[in-house]
Amino acid sequence: MSFLLAFIKNVNTIGDAKIDDVLNDYIAFYQDRIDRGLQVDRSTCPYNETMLQDRKAICKNMLTNPFEKFERKRFLYYSKDLSIIAMNHALYSKMNKEDWDRVKSQMQEDLQHYYSDMGGM
Repeated sequence: MSFLLAFIKNVNTIGDAKIDDVLNDYIAFYQDRIDRGLQVDRSTCPYNETMLQDRKAICKNMLTNPFEKFERKRFLYYSKDLSIIAMNHALYSKMNKEDWDRVKSQMQEDLQHYYSDMGGM
């Protein structure tokens, strides 16, 4: 959910987002939770203060999970040479502002539920 929100925040008019921008927001989400003294994720999640400083490790982790699930379904692609994550352009072309707003709202709602089940957002 945090990955998808980071992607949506940084996607451009053709469905591409710079991986560094997505990664910045992805890391910021988890760093904010640490800064506020909240549980980062499940107990098995490797994200802690030290790991969040290792951009290469976080990027690898982000591209393994959750990104890989979207790539497997051919919704998103990663171009290492261009340093971008791209949305399937056929799918992107069908999305309008209301669709993006619904996805963002759903992801935010899902985050609330996810963390409330763990004891707090």
